[in-house]
Amino acid sequence: MEYLSLALDKALEVVMKKLEKGEKLKPEDLAVLTIAVVRDLNKRIDETNKRIDETNRRIDAVAEYLGRRIDETNKRIDAVADSLGRRIDGVYQQIGELQKTIADMQRTIAETQRTVAEMQKTMLDMQKLMAEMYREIVQLRSDISEIKTRLASR
Repeated sequence: MEYLSLALDKALEVVMKKLEKGEKLKPEDLAVLTIAVVRDLNKRIDETNKRIDETNRRIDAVAEYLGRRIDETNKRIDAVADSLGRRIDGVYQQIGELQKTIADMQRTIAETQRTVAEMQKTMLDMQKLMAEMYREIVQLRSDISEIKTRLASR
């Protein structure tokens, strides 16, 4: 391949000299020019491919680095989510316990209200009895006064 490249370089020198002198090019000369142009294009393509390969390696390295960072971030997010989940569960548990306490208190208040209502009824009954007893005492005093008056008149 090296010899072929050297031969092409020599043939290209000859063609370039013909061009400088303004001579007419033969088809073989045109073929040498075409081959030289293709060789130059291939070299440029090879260099471009190398740069592309290097860029791809750098992109792969950056992608790998970003992938690791994303994994680390996801792990931190998962840890925070787990922590928040546990805290939320704890809050729900406390709310549940608070609801039970409130329900117990409501039952106690209802029982107390029933007891107070019963006591009020009992007090009303006692007031009625006391009023009745007062009337009977008043009646008894009146009867005693009447008996004293009768006894005193005898």
